[in-house]
Amino acid sequence: MAAAISWIACVTLGLLFAAGVTGRYFLFSTLCLPGVVPVALLGSTVVSILVTPIAIWSLRTGVRNFFIYGSILWFALAAYELVIVPRYGAYGLPYGLYGGLLLGIVGLVILGFIPAAK
Repeated sequence: MAAAISWIACVTLGLLFAAGVTGRYFLFSTLCLPGVVPVALLGSTVVSILVTPIAIWSLRTGVRNFFIYGSILWFALAAYELVIVPRYGAYGLPYGLYGGLLLGIVGLVILGFIPAAK
């Protein structure tokens, strides 16, 4: 379950990243650009494979926590990609590509330490 959630979150965030880098916020016009979908899917799949062990570890506090705080984490990362990435570009390190990945990993680690909801 953690792997599926990780992949879905990474793909949607990857598509938002593509929208933020191009400066086009209408997602369908971004998806029509040549090569965007294959690169976003390939990159997102690689990132999800790397992040899945941390997501599995984060599930130790319970699935309910994962859905509640994982959703909050996804919205925070989406806001980061829609606000910060267009300002600094894809490779405006540390704010671009690697900044979002680092924030996601830190968020998952924090999520793993939140006590289980009852």
